[in-house]
Amino acid sequence: MPQIMSSSVDLVALSETTWRVCDARFDEGDPRRILGYLSWHEPVYEMMWMRPRPGVVRNYPSIERAVQAIDSTLP
Repeated sequence: MPQIMSSSVDLVALSETTWRVCDARFDEGDPRRILGYLSWHEPVYEMMWMRPRPGVVRNYPSIERAVQAIDSTLP
């Protein structure tokens, strides 16, 4: 996986194609930490949001674009 740079977004690998997306500003165990799940579904990366509205799905052309978009939505 390429190096993804964001001070607010952590990706935790769950498999080779799925990551838990976390808000790095919150500690482990804080329910606000988990933002959703990012999965590679060729040809796109699919983000399933868990907050603020569970079940919302967005697609991105690259993992870098996904992290940038996720980071830009954080308050």
